Amino acid sequence: MSNPTNEQPRLVICRCQHCDGHIEFDASQAGESVTCPHCNAETTLYVPPISEQEANLSPVPPSADEIKQAELEQFKVEKILQIKKMMRARLDNGKPAILYDSIFVPVDSILDEQPLADEFDLSKLRCLGLIGWDVVQAVPKTIGIGLKNVGTDTLFAEKWGGGIGGNVLGVHLIIKKSLSASDLTDDPADEVGKFIRHHLSDFLPD
Repeated sequence: MSNPTNEQPRLVICRCQHCDGHIEFDASQAGESVTCPHCNAETTLYVPPISEQEANLSPVPPSADEIKQAELEQFKVEKILQIKKMMRARLDNGKPAILYDSIFVPVDSILDEQPLADEFDLSKLRCLGLIGWDVVQAVPKTIGIGLKNVGTDTLFAEKWGGGIGGNVLGVHLIIKKSLSASDLTDDPADEVGKFIRHHLSDFLPD
């Protein structure tokens, strides 16, 4: 079909907003969302400044480190999408898919008459609760101090008193979030994708 305006296609190159890979497209498509051919993430097409266009059209050959980094990024994206596919399969079979994490909350404790934290602040937990995270368990973090006896029968005028004194520094809150099918998109950079990326080593064999 001929172009009614007789305009010739104007090809430009922009960079993916996630992996920085080059994407060639017609300038008339600027503003559209597409799937990056390099990392499979959703990115928005844009017409770059002339200086960037010239740089894109005459790219510097990638170094060995850049090639290795790109291959590593591709591996991570593929693994993230593979894990999300497994989670969707669990949900389709009526089984749960749950994210687990932890946050540390200091306790307004005092040690040797010095405060270890100003207050017991749950503001971060409140924000997490609004997006579906729930507390499963609290594990205290303590500090142990050897009890000493002061006297004149030792060289340094003190010795171990035969006990340990402890003080609670804070709590590790174990939190979880139950997922639904709508949480598992094909975008490796969505909330679940970012979570998997951050903990990707947990999903890989030793």
